[in-house]
Amino acid sequence: MASSSSTEFAQVKKEYDEQAPSYNALLKLPFGVLESQLFISAAAGDGFCKNASVLDLGGGTGLRARQVLEAGAARVDVVDISDEMMAVGKRDAEVLMGPQESGRLRWFHGDVSKPLFGEQGVVGLCPPYDLVMANWIFDHIDSPDVLEALWRNIAAAVRPGGRFVGVRACDPRCEAMKTGKYGPTCQDFVEFAGGIYYSSTIPVSGAPSVHLENASLQVSYSGSTEMHERYGFCDVKSEPCENAEVVKSDPGFWQLWIERPGFVVVKAQKR
Repeated sequence: MASSSSTEFAQVKKEYDEQAPSYNALLKLPFGVLESQLFISAAAGDGFCKNASVLDLGGGTGLRARQVLEAGAARVDVVDISDEMMAVGKRDAEVLMGPQESGRLRWFHGDVSKPLFGEQGVVGLCPPYDLVMANWIFDHIDSPDVLEALWRNIAAAVRPGGRFVGVRACDPRCEAMKTGKYGPTCQDFVEFAGGIYYSSTIPVSGAPSVHLENASLQVSYSGSTEMHERYGFCDVKSEPCENAEVVKSDPGFWQLWIERPGFVVVKAQKR
């Protein structure tokens, strides 16, 4: 999930390195369950993942990489700035999937806001990919130039007719993210030109909470499709939260989220 931005690359990396062992606690929270269900619905609900080649930008501990492999993807390349997050991911994959299946995951250290391909890129990456994932990396960016650089990498990585799927924050000031009802909270809001700085907290049972510093640009969190369209994507859609089984089973509990969600899973097709 980690990405660099014009806020401090070293600080973002440090936060994820230090808190990598606790990060997967998110899976046990309502927020994490919802994210997992919506993500796989968007990425593989129509069978698109079958035999697909996948690039996971800011893939962290490989939570989503394992999901698409389980949905039938042929291989997944994970790129992240945090060696510790990826170390946790490698261990988890070997334990949960076994050595043969986990071998379909490859791990690359890299900053997804810098050119990933070509002579100055990350050695070993093999574009184009059928599916490119970018989950939460838009929420560590406070510069339009960095956002553009990220989208250039996404566009360069996806084959024509391929798919982009990304999880991004909505307005972090929404009640669903301030109350803690669904697990994580957002606080310490400070507006800047074109966006907002804030911190987020993931509670961890029996251990210190995970704390992260975030920055989101309005062009991303507002729901605009401007960047998708600028970089060659069409049919941009948000996965309806009502598609998740956890929401279907208890719509009353999720009403606050339905009215104003804390995140969305967006999918689009490369022209």
